[in-house]
Amino acid sequence: MKRLLVLCLCMTLFLSGCVRAVPPKAVDGTAWNEDWVTLGNALGVDTPEGLTAQESSDALSAKGMYYATWSIGEAEPHINEDGEDAQLYDAQVYLLAAGYDSTQKAEEAAEEWLAMANEQYAVEETKAETYNGQEFIVITYTYTSESNPYSRGASAFGTYGNYAVSAELSCQEGFEDGALETLENFLDHCHYAA
Repeated sequence: MKRLLVLCLCMTLFLSGCVRAVPPKAVDGTAWNEDWVTLGNALGVDTPEGLTAQESSDALSAKGMYYATWSIGEAEPHINEDGEDAQLYDAQVYLLAAGYDSTQKAEEAAEEWLAMANEQYAVEETKAETYNGQEFIVITYTYTSESNPYSRGASAFGTYGNYAVSAELSCQEGFEDGALETLENFLDHCHYAA
């Protein structure tokens, strides 16, 4: 009986070590909220009004990559260019955080992502901005691919410590709000672990 109790206690301690601890607070001084969508225990998003959290995954956490998505509007069925069923929203936000073993590698990754975006999209404007204390390079653009159901978007690329961070908002032609303003509001709701 004692062995069973000791074994159960050991398993409880072992398993409790598998749960990621929530950071006590964000760099901006805000107490970390367990309701935030958290990526990599470094970034937390207090979902802005009007957005709906859709998916959050740390499936690639062993490689240091985390992503989450949010949507605006009601889902409509859509068949993508590969012939697969998908859900299409008025607008969608994609957030990616990739951890590296150095700040320099994170900066290089963010620069590479920005370069790829400049090649793939018809960029209209590029600027440096700060949202909730974090610096980003922000671009606005239209999509050049005719098979893309979204017509325009805005993206932000930056780093936090040894994480490269990318936030992208894609919207359909009929989306009434500005892509840049919607992305800026989202970025203002992002918090970074202290």
